[in-house]
Amino acid sequence: MEFRTLYTIDQKLFGLIASVVGIGFKCGHYSAVAEQWQRVAISKYVGMGSLLLTTPLVRALRGRSKATIALVTLKQHEELAYMLGFDKCFTLDASSPATAIKSLLGLIMSLRRWHPDAFFELEFFSNAAALIAFLSGAKVRIGFHHAQSPRGRLLTHVIPITPRHTCQLFLAQAWAIGIEAEFDWSLTRPSYELEKVREHVLKLPRPFIVVNPNAGEMALQRRWFGERFRELMIRLLNAYPNIHICVIGAPKEASYVRHVLTGIEEHERIHNLVGKLNLHELCMLLDEALLLVTNDSGPMHIAAALGTPCVAIFGPESPSHYAPIGDQHQVIYKALPCSPCLNPYDGKMFACPFEMACMRLISVDEVFDSVAILLERQAAVKRDSQSA
Repeated sequence: MEFRTLYTIDQKLFGLIASVVGIGFKCGHYSAVAEQWQRVAISKYVGMGSLLLTTPLVRALRGRSKATIALVTLKQHEELAYMLGFDKCFTLDASSPATAIKSLLGLIMSLRRWHPDAFFELEFFSNAAALIAFLSGAKVRIGFHHAQSPRGRLLTHVIPITPRHTCQLFLAQAWAIGIEAEFDWSLTRPSYELEKVREHVLKLPRPFIVVNPNAGEMALQRRWFGERFRELMIRLLNAYPNIHICVIGAPKEASYVRHVLTGIEEHERIHNLVGKLNLHELCMLLDEALLLVTNDSGPMHIAAALGTPCVAIFGPESPSHYAPIGDQHQVIYKALPCSPCLNPYDGKMFACPFEMACMRLISVDEVFDSVAILLERQAAVKRDSQSA
């Protein structure tokens, strides 16, 4: 199902259910003693990149508890969950309304049989996600809340969303129940397997940079203009004759990327890998790339976790919440008075009345210069190592 459809169902149907189910329930009924937990569930359904951002919280929990930690997520994220070191994974298949209803009932039953002691619910304001946590049977249930949302009635401990990076927001849930942890900015590195990387990826010519002109269907407004990505790639091909460009994307993004590559797709140093990579191949590609040029997206956070520098383009969403973790990146953001307009309080549904000024003001020159800075930085490191 499309994200907008899921959001509407969540706010109307599950909002009503949460209001009724939570009548008379108050937060803070149960003390949280992490050392006594045997099973902990963490739910994050939407956003591949957000799964990476849960890993500092996981690390903090493992520092206080020997519990088995399970991720509760969408079915398409199951493989990534295990690559990030989760002990167990429960999944929800939301591919269609009928499938989602059947899968939801099965998910709740599976969680109840597992008997989690604590449930960290990391969706910002999803009523369905809070209901799953409530029905799991976990005595300790932590999640985000605001005064107009009914979901807080289903949680034992709540915390507001504050102007911090999402990693810090997730980690704040541990703080909310008394787990003090010094914030560690590092993300867990996905453990990809070379045995699952096919020949067409292994034999790609080196060196290469990766370009991701996509942003995921949850908020297409995050995409910098396709024609500017095209112009950027043309300039890179001319300025760096030894560097290849690998373009990535999901299968459903193939048509859009073909439009972006109009006139250059047949270039010998352009490699269109959209829809041609499994998760292990994507991770290896990002791991070996000189850098990634990308919109705010899941591959950006994977690259950051792997230590690959990013030129990250932000417009309607704020890098203060979602910037790639690390000091090696170049983040481009205009911080206009209207930005960020995509926020969890309205499901990131705001329709821009300013003709995407936040993206329109980001020039090809600016992005090209950021790429050049990162490439020169790498060249300087290589020269220093050779002279040492």
